[in-house]
Amino acid sequence: MPRILAQLCAILLLLLLLPACQEKRKKQGLHWQAPSYESLPSAFDQGDASIPNYAQQWRAPESFAHFPELWNKRVKLWLSAEIAQLDERKDARQIKIMQARQSMGDYLVFAQREDIPSTLRWEDGMDEPELGSPRAKKGGHMRIPFTRAYPNTLRPFGAGSSNGTRRYIYDDINLGLVRMHPLKGNIIPGVATKWALSKDGATVYYEIDKQARFSDGEPVNTQAIISALLVRSSPYSIEAQYSNYYLQNIARITIYSDHILSVTLPSPRPYAAYYAAVPLESTAFYAEFGPDYLQRYQWRVAPTTGGYKLDPAEFVKGRTMRLKRIEDWWARDRKYTRYSCNPDSISYHFINEPSKTRELFCIRQLDVLPTRDMRDWYEGLELDALHRGYIQRVQFNNIWPRNSFGFHLNCSKAPFDDINMRLGLHHAMHIQRVIESVFRSDFNQLGSFFSGFGELSNERIKAREYSPRLARQYFAKAGYHIEGEDGILQKSDGTRLQISISSRIDPLYNSCMSILRDEAAACGVELLHESMDDSILFAKVRDKEVEASIFSWGFYPPLPQPDAYYHSQYAYAEDGRIVKSSNNISAYACPDLDRAIEASSQARTLAEAITTHHRVQQLIHDGASWIPGWSSVYWRFAQWRWVKWPENESETPFCPPRYSNPLDSYLYWIDEEEKEQCERDRAAGKSLPEQEIYIPVPNHKP
Repeated sequence: MPRILAQLCAILLLLLLLPACQEKRKKQGLHWQAPSYESLPSAFDQGDASIPNYAQQWRAPESFAHFPELWNKRVKLWLSAEIAQLDERKDARQIKIMQARQSMGDYLVFAQREDIPSTLRWEDGMDEPELGSPRAKKGGHMRIPFTRAYPNTLRPFGAGSSNGTRRYIYDDINLGLVRMHPLKGNIIPGVATKWALSKDGATVYYEIDKQARFSDGEPVNTQAIISALLVRSSPYSIEAQYSNYYLQNIARITIYSDHILSVTLPSPRPYAAYYAAVPLESTAFYAEFGPDYLQRYQWRVAPTTGGYKLDPAEFVKGRTMRLKRIEDWWARDRKYTRYSCNPDSISYHFINEPSKTRELFCIRQLDVLPTRDMRDWYEGLELDALHRGYIQRVQFNNIWPRNSFGFHLNCSKAPFDDINMRLGLHHAMHIQRVIESVFRSDFNQLGSFFSGFGELSNERIKAREYSPRLARQYFAKAGYHIEGEDGILQKSDGTRLQISISSRIDPLYNSCMSILRDEAAACGVELLHESMDDSILFAKVRDKEVEASIFSWGFYPPLPQPDAYYHSQYAYAEDGRIVKSSNNISAYACPDLDRAIEASSQARTLAEAITTHHRVQQLIHDGASWIPGWSSVYWRFAQWRWVKWPENESETPFCPPRYSNPLDSYLYWIDEEEKEQCERDRAAGKSLPEQEIYIPVPNHKP
């Protein structure tokens, strides 16, 4: 009896504790609330004469303690090591730049307002055309499908965070210090109200809007700059590119007050105000930042500076996530943002099956339907609702930088550590046949790795031709010179010429690979296709665990940024080991390319940038680690007619030329009145005029 009573007591205790455990887990994830800023300890030792009064008032997590001096020591050691390496390479130009940085002193500096040069010419970027339309209506709910796997983390940085969803919940929403006008390409305000360039062109001064707030209510100030530096450069995030970004691309950060700072670049460069705009992070949100960051923050929703934030109450793992409009958004009445972020909420539905997506769209459970597959555009939209005018076909043309879509070859191991194998596969891939058969010649094959950057793209670079003769010649140089009974080449030891290509699960890729497999067989190579979940593919590709992959990186104007994708430091460590979780997914390393990339990052004028970036692109082409895939100059989808957009140039066209997908603009809105009218008209059997919307690039004819 006592034993049974003890067991009952244990069960009762477990039941009592279970809700508490569940509540604890709940608070650790989506529903976790950061402590208030005021509850944090002082950021600096009180009485430290080297810290100005404004910073003495700062509060910060314990991990912030002594960070400025520790970071400055780290940078000094890094500069000394870099100069020693450059001295071995006898790179006089780079040595001079690094020595100039050494002479500046500390990287992170606290100064006073009176130290700001009085001769600066401040700009506010308020002379550009308005964005969006005054006709835009606030309200409604936008429902968008995603044909990709659900992300495995909500962290905005750190290992695994660079997934295909991050930009929709953070990158495209956040306002940085400044941003680019999507029509004119000039600098306009973000959270900074004005900025100025130093006389030598290397230092940019910013004044942050005193009204700017994170979505958690915390003010955006200069402390947010240092908090971002702390957490993003930390080894706890296990992602070297952020630390390298600060070390290599920023020479100094100077804080003058709670709202004024300057950022010094290693050398002057075009669009300096844009590229000196360092990240911002909410200090209070990272109060528990530490060695377990990856696990602790995996499902925590980071604050944004934009008009939306993820809504934990409308979050279903594996299926949906919803953005909720911030009603009291600090930028809601400001020029360039007042006509944006119009729907009350935006939900993203993760659906892997295209037929399911189309079905949900037809029954009005989705507001838009992407039409990547030509069959969706030409035959799939033969719908009664379209012919009766309730669904519209939409084509938006743009001149946005093209994604690096194509076949990325892993050069870290056989077979693609041999350039002959890489060149042979280039000539064995009949991309044009895919474009003609699958995409009905509506797409084009890419040339340069960085296409679509205007004069900064090297248009002389063309994809290598499909040629069984040339393919076999290169394969023979790699040792595959014996043709088997089935036409596949072999080595003398009987090793067959087989290449495994990995991709995410997508029926479209299956169709493309079927064509490529047949054409490659005529060149003596057997292509094997392996498809897998998005997140698994992403991890394997960045860890260099696949032979080749169908993959792409998305790029942004105004300048190409080749460093993270092709500099050797993101391929191999000093001891020769592979660098994992990096964006150099081909693991291609070339000293000439490294020097060219470094020169491109130091270009002082647009003319220098054009010359250096053209050379970078040529060297990438010569290395043959990337086979150019297909791309379009437009974005097509179907929409229900209650989805509205700015309509004419007087309202600033929302799509071309500096949006890839018009949905990235957040300038659309849902017309609830028209939605209700459409429902009434459909129920009454009424038909409206059929409509196809075609938006050309400004000043270009269709």
